[in-house]
Order: sequence, then C-alpha cells, then structure tokens
Amino acid sequence: MRKSIQADSSSKSDSKSVPSLIARKFFRSGTDPDSIERDVRKWLLAIPAVVVVLPLTFYLQFGEVGPLGWGLTVFFVAYCLLAAVGLHFLERPQYHSPVKLKSDWLDRIGAFWLMSCAFGPLLGWALTSAIVLTPNNWRWLYWSRLGLCFALPVLTSLALVRYVRGRGAFVMLGILIGVTALPVWSGWNTLEDLRSGPLEFSGHQVLPHTKRALN
Repeated sequence: MRKSIQADSSSKSDSKSVPSLIARKFFRSGTDPDSIERDVRKWLLAIPAVVVVLPLTFYLQFGEVGPLGWGLTVFFVAYCLLAAVGLHFLERPQYHSPVKLKSDWLDRIGAFWLMSCAFGPLLGWALTSAIVLTPNNWRWLYWSRLGLCFALPVLTSLALVRYVRGRGAFVMLGILIGVTALPVWSGWNTLEDLRSGPLEFSGHQVLPHTKRALN
C-alpha cells in the first residue's frame, strides 16, 4: 500500500516536472504564473518585429523578399505563436491530452511532425533550386518537393490525431491543422504547375505558378 502511494506521488511529481523542465530548458522561462505570463507577452511582441525586420532584410540585401524570405518570415511567426501558446497552457494540465503516450511506431512517426513541417518545405525548395530544371527532370523534382511539403507533414500529423482529446481538444486540433497547413501552402504552386504543365513564352518553356524556366 505504501509503495503504491509512493509510486503514485512520484508519477505525479514526474508529470508535473515535465512542463517545468520544458519551460526552463527550452523556453528559458520560469514556472511561476508571473514569469510565464511575462514570457508569453515577449513571444507575442516579437511577432511584429519579425514581420518587419526579416522581409526588410531580404529586400535590402537582394532587392526582393522572394519565396525564401517570406517562408522564413512565416516560419518564425509560427514559431513565436507556438511558443506563446505552449507556455500559456504549460501549467494548465486540465487542457492537456488525457491520452497517455504509447511509445509505439505511431508515436515515432508523430515525433517528426514539427521537424517535417519546418524543414520539409526548406528541403523541397533547396532541391528544386539547386538542380537546373529541364523538360526531363522537372516533374520528378516537383513530385519530390510535394512529398516533402505535403506527404511528410500530413502523414506525421495523422499519427498525433489520437491525442486530440479532452478539454483542450479544439486548441490541439487548431495547432495541428494550422501548422500542417503552412508547408502544404508553401507547396501549392508546385502542385498547380504539376497540374497545368509548362507553358510556352517567347520560345521557352515556363512553369507559370512557380515562375521557373525549363532549360
């Protein structure tokens, strides 16, 4: 009986220490309500600075913002929002999922969700930018980019749907859909070009939605 009580108390303390550890190590925040509220405001106030500074930096450096500049801006805005939301709900266990981690193969897939949403579009853009597009290779390069922008984020997000339960289900679902929509949006023009194919302009084949010429 005593061992079971000790086990229960230790499990509770362990579950409570996880948010505290995340706050201290990842967000560099305290765990008291005042510290969390202060840091939430900091993350939210960082968004206007990101929206102004990043596009302006790209414009001054390259003469245009371009897909990479806008993509990085959206990425850091989403990061600030996720940090603010995460800190806000960190010490509110009533909004946490009641489903316990299963540590099975689905959890291993779901663990790559944020990474695939963040780096999938970047790798897809790098792949189609580093290799010269030709009439022979552009389709498989664009399909590869779609796999990184569409398939990976969507499949890894589906592995996490089973944890969308409890009082905070709407918040969890909103985050899951909203974050997954960002890489999908980044690859939408690629999908449109695969649907329409290249067009002839002044004797050259051009992909109209991504505005890439085939050499």
